[in-house]
Amino acid sequence: MNIERCGFAGTVLIILLSALPVLAQTPSDEVRVDPVRRRGAIAAGLRWLGEHQVRSGAEAGSWQAMTASYRPAIASLAGLAFLANGHLPGDDGPYGETLSVTLKYVMGAMAPDGYLGQGDRSGMYIHAICSLFAFSCLGMQADEAREPELAEWCRRSLDVIVEAQRVSKASLDVGGWRYDPYTSESDVSVTCWQMLVLHSARQAGFDIEESIFRAAHGYLNRAFHVIEAAPGGDGATSGGYLYRPGFSRDPEPSATALVMYIQTLFDAADDARTQQAMTYLRRYPPAWDGEHYGGFFYFASFYMMQGMFQVGGEAWDWFGPRMALVLLDHQSGDGSWPYPPNNAKPALMRETGAAYPVAMAVLMLSLDKQFLPMFQRQRRLYDSPRNIVVPASKSGASKKDAPGEVLLIPVPTPDDDGLVVPDAEWGGVNDGVPGDEEWGESGDGAEGKPTIGKPLF
Repeated sequence: MNIERCGFAGTVLIILLSALPVLAQTPSDEVRVDPVRRRGAIAAGLRWLGEHQVRSGAEAGSWQAMTASYRPAIASLAGLAFLANGHLPGDDGPYGETLSVTLKYVMGAMAPDGYLGQGDRSGMYIHAICSLFAFSCLGMQADEAREPELAEWCRRSLDVIVEAQRVSKASLDVGGWRYDPYTSESDVSVTCWQMLVLHSARQAGFDIEESIFRAAHGYLNRAFHVIEAAPGGDGATSGGYLYRPGFSRDPEPSATALVMYIQTLFDAADDARTQQAMTYLRRYPPAWDGEHYGGFFYFASFYMMQGMFQVGGEAWDWFGPRMALVLLDHQSGDGSWPYPPNNAKPALMRETGAAYPVAMAVLMLSLDKQFLPMFQRQRRLYDSPRNIVVPASKSGASKKDAPGEVLLIPVPTPDDDGLVVPDAEWGGVNDGVPGDEEWGESGDGAEGKPTIGKPLF
């Protein structure tokens, strides 16, 4: 592995978990989260984000961060946090204008070639996060006249992702992505972020060649690694995903949860592998300062939360409420969240700014509402389409679409309070308004020795 290319993402950390607490697996070991407390925490986090957005100057629509290249990604994560709670760009709600200026700022960060990660060694992370936010806004703006410009912007961002996958690579790296659009290397983390964008693009109506998905899933499948049962143990064989096939030696919890999430989201999960991955992930219960996060608590937790949610059932009942309680117990009085004391690179906390952990925490607590395409358990389109004009595309939009041809873009239907509520038929976790139920049932954990890859922040 070329450490020079890691940029701010850091080096691989090999962590020993000898001190990791073990949760007993008993029927009475039930954890529940007060829904009123959870809603209050989300509301306080969104309020903090709204109050701390930059309102004037060249950086209007962003949030404070010492490293300029990080700002578009942080703004996009904050924007996703608002979208995840039913707020839309330009609507009459309390954050309609906040989202509008956020989207304007992120769209303005695109370079002439369509790339959003210019000036940063790990720019494909930034590109994917910004693109994910933009695609999640597509079809959601109050002013429909702005939709064609956004659709063209999204098409250009897709072209960058598609062309980056086509760069000549060694056999083990074929189908994946890594830190910049021109590299011949791949890793699981960056690859999964690009696939999230592709998933959201397909949800929005863009026609993407199936070969792109096949190649990407092929790369992820090569990352699976079986862990034989230890002598004297329970006899269960586990397995996980490597950060880089051919380079990494051991699976990593965050990479395993992330790939499991992506494979399930695309209906491409293998039942046997998923079961082995769940056996492996049970070793790593949520913990504020858990060493298994390798100093990247928010990024790794974001991966693991989504992986468990997509699997659902007992896995989610075990993990979801525990992770929620960790977040709720560490929220500050002003609605923000700090970094854990063992977070990697103290300087990085200043570089990313205070908005990053707030956005990530709100996103995790809002996951089960399923308002975002990437949060939905099933690949279903919204029921009420809105007509927008989508420009022709080289690779993103369908080649059969002539310039100016109308494409149906799905949008949610607001409820009586103006918030969008997904139909339980799509795979919602409960009847009625999502997010009002209590989370939780029981689970366990065990010791292990993972390595953590190189997430963005």
